[in-house]
Amino acid sequence: MKTLMRATTALAMLGFCAAPVMAEEYNYATFVPPQAANNTIALQPAFDAIAEATDGEVEIKIFAGGQLLGGQDMLAGVRDGIADLGFVIPVYAPSDLPNSVVISDMMPYGADPIAVAGASLQTLLQDCPQCLEEFADSNLVFLGGHVPTPYRLLCRDNVSSLADLAGLRMRGGSGAMSRIAQALGGTPVNMGAGDMYEALERGQLDCVVGPIAWLRQYSLGEVIGSVVGEPLGVLGGLGLVTWNRDAWEGLSDEQRQAVLREMPGIVARATIDGYIADDADVRAEYEGSVSFNDSVPEIREALDRINAEGLPDIITAAQDRGATDAEAIAEAYQRNLAHWQEIAQERVQGDTEALAQVLWDEIYSQVEF
Repeated sequence: MKTLMRATTALAMLGFCAAPVMAEEYNYATFVPPQAANNTIALQPAFDAIAEATDGEVEIKIFAGGQLLGGQDMLAGVRDGIADLGFVIPVYAPSDLPNSVVISDMMPYGADPIAVAGASLQTLLQDCPQCLEEFADSNLVFLGGHVPTPYRLLCRDNVSSLADLAGLRMRGGSGAMSRIAQALGGTPVNMGAGDMYEALERGQLDCVVGPIAWLRQYSLGEVIGSVVGEPLGVLGGLGLVTWNRDAWEGLSDEQRQAVLREMPGIVARATIDGYIADDADVRAEYEGSVSFNDSVPEIREALDRINAEGLPDIITAAQDRGATDAEAIAEAYQRNLAHWQEIAQERVQGDTEALAQVLWDEIYSQVEF
């Protein structure tokens, strides 16, 4: 839903008006709160840089907190032009993006956010043509996204043992998370991120599967009593920047390049300066009111057993929803994850600018959008 802003400079001394200078304002939709690092640290600086690089011809305005589109209706809304670009999460639209969801469902097999960020982007953009095709079929262009820190169990009451999880209602958000919740003895609940707080407050939900940063990002620290520290994995494949194809193709080549040059920085800042930094800060903020049960060996043993046996279930679920070659996607992701684990340790080492550079070198400079 573009808005045209026309500025006309009158040259009175010459007796005529110059041709109007045209600027396009593009609407970016996200369901995460305005104060979230995705918006303040990752996206807004990039959008400012894009406006500067295009001499103000491409201006992107953020509509946060679901004021334009919620998570569940994001794909359809961006597809239909309600927003020009937005935060599209494949697991919210598995029937439209069955192949892309495979990458998200590989969550249990990655522990390092930096490695998962690189591996998931490389898999989707370079090794999964059917993923790109299904975005195109939905009138979308996937440019990429960050990853959060490892998901953990954030619960209303104190959970310190495997027995405490029996029968608890757990919001997962993806097939992989739902399978983990069920295998741990809980009951999976499908709901959007924007509904978590109210459901916890009303007792309709017992736990949320998510990163520690959500205690502040979604104000869950007000209704959460404990965090089970055993990591459940890192969720990849998020479409933090996904364009409506018509809006994307309406940009000039130079404008598209200006957007692409900002993508590695968006991913790096959201991942490292956002979620990784937030986890430590948020933990310190809520240490006195939330119990952090960091080590629960019996839960860790159960998770390891679930992960060792879980890949066939991920493949079967993918095939059931219409994925065309789930095994190949999973294999590519595992191969890329090993590659990016080395990169994370040897070339990135937690440095935001280093991650942005290697993302450009390894991925974005080699892909045509």
